[in-house]
Amino acid sequence: MAPLPDELSGPVRDFAAGLRRMHGELGYSLKELESRLPASRSSLSRYLRGQSLPDERLLVQWCKLSFTGEDRLPTLVDLLHRAQEVADAGEQRGVPSPSPSPPPSPEEGGASGAGTPDCTDSATAGPALPAGRRRLRLVFAALGTAAVLAGAALVVPALTKGNGATGGGGARADAGVQGSPATPPGAGSARITVHNVERACQRPHTEYCALGLARDPYRPYRRSNIVGHAWHGDELRAVCRIADGVTVTDEVGEHSSIWFRLDHDGEPMWVPGIRIRPEQLENTALPSCPD
Repeated sequence: MAPLPDELSGPVRDFAAGLRRMHGELGYSLKELESRLPASRSSLSRYLRGQSLPDERLLVQWCKLSFTGEDRLPTLVDLLHRAQEVADAGEQRGVPSPSPSPPPSPEEGGASGAGTPDCTDSATAGPALPAGRRRLRLVFAALGTAAVLAGAALVVPALTKGNGATGGGGARADAGVQGSPATPPGAGSARITVHNVERACQRPHTEYCALGLARDPYRPYRRSNIVGHAWHGDELRAVCRIADGVTVTDEVGEHSSIWFRLDHDGEPMWVPGIRIRPEQLENTALPSCPD
């Protein structure tokens, strides 16, 4: 996927970047998405390029296809609202801007019903609501998801220590990853640095910007397989690597099936190679992990 154009900025760029991130984690091609969503490939492509804005109902359906999409739904809805406000303001001033797309037509989505998952009534049925009421429904859905996230945050162990660029990261240090200078790497281990290609996520340590650490690199990289999180700039200690794990695609379309294993209290955790610094992906000397 080509990078977003430089002239795309503000909330519209933020929304397009967030949508790309969710799309990359999903792993479907546009052709596969077309069979699962009531939208054509050309429309989906425009949304991902920031040339148009999807309808909220379509965004909900899209998020429900992704293993982290439902987690990202509150943030994406908020970003979509901001982008729509910018687009509306631009139209009032006569400035060209990405236009919100209309709800999917029967001709565009009728053939994909068998492959479309069940969604909430507000996302799939009933007449169009005024903007305020539509937004209220989405906010309630977002609050429900946020509550789940808050509960999960209490039981997921802190795994990493930040590099100091953002402050307050030391509280996340723990055994099995690079926790402090007093914790030297073990024999045959190597330090690797988490890299998030999304520029908006290279400073804030928020739920939205968290990158998942998996339990099993051969299982789908989904929420049920996530046992921890790391952020851009965090240093981890890897003990071995594999080259044939599940392929993970990042927000700019790069992908890799390399994974690095971390040890935490005797429990293996895995970080996708595409989520560490590119030069480390190619040059880190580690043994292959045993079967």
